[in-house]
Amino acid sequence: MGGEHGTVAARAMEADGEEDRPLLAAHAALVAAGVIAPLALNAADTRLWADCELASLVECRFFERLDPAARGRELRDVWGPRATRDGAPLGTPHAGARYVVPYWLLEGGCRAGTIALSTGALGPPLLEVSSLYVLPACRGRGVAGAALRRADEAARAAGVSGLHVRTSWAWQPAVRFYLGLRMWVAGWQHALVFTWRRGLPAPAVEIGEREATFSVEEGGRRERLLGASREGDRLGWVESPRMELYRAEGSEVATLAPATFAVALAARGYPLIRSAARWAERRASSDVGQPEGLAYKIELFEAVDRSYGFEVRTPRIPGLLYREYEDIDG
Repeated sequence: MGGEHGTVAARAMEADGEEDRPLLAAHAALVAAGVIAPLALNAADTRLWADCELASLVECRFFERLDPAARGRELRDVWGPRATRDGAPLGTPHAGARYVVPYWLLEGGCRAGTIALSTGALGPPLLEVSSLYVLPACRGRGVAGAALRRADEAARAAGVSGLHVRTSWAWQPAVRFYLGLRMWVAGWQHALVFTWRRGLPAPAVEIGEREATFSVEEGGRRERLLGASREGDRLGWVESPRMELYRAEGSEVATLAPATFAVALAARGYPLIRSAARWAERRASSDVGQPEGLAYKIELFEAVDRSYGFEVRTPRIPGLLYREYEDIDG
């Protein structure tokens, strides 16, 4: 990566310490493979990249699909004040270069969208993917899914344990997309966090009209861990004995399996509250874990979005009151 195109990424590489070199090696591998290309510092490219970021917000919050290359001025002038929470213009993508580097997403050597990759990690080293956006003309060809798989492969080859990506609960196409890639749900403190991690088996979710199951695939066989059913505005929930073993082993599966299953069920409009007693304990899993914790956060997420004037088009979860933000008990 030389010249103007490599300036931002090179600056990040020089600034970070030894512990972050595996993440930067993953960046370099993806550039070398033609999966991504660094964003130049020139004004035109920077503005187009930022317009893609804004187009993504508009699509998520108002369900309007706009081509950022053709309608950039409209995005900035008309939609910008509405699509951002504070009404202020988005900052330059280069501002976060110390910890996040912006790239063009490529398909066949041509720009197909945007992506940003982390250069540092808090806690276990994971490659964080953000600003994942595919241009309207390039959709339906598996560009985003292929890029995520290549990023995960590059991260693991560099010694990183996997990747994660955040998305809004309100942006249901993205939620279903990540679930379809068989990613795990690692949290919902501020947004939904999807992940692939070394050592985790592949999750498998089957959801019918009335009943659903969650399994994992290990050693060529599928093992059922959880079962769910619709019971009016209550959720029926059954755990296999294997779940207790995962808990005894201290495995992440014990926490991530209920969380992943809960998000998959919510995306299909299943109830998430098993009982009044479980609902009373919802705050204990307001970051990740049990379905009641997710139900609590969904009500908060949607109330916040409505307070900003964003459109909310999500499955209705039986048993939730959908109160306004100021009416939700802390």
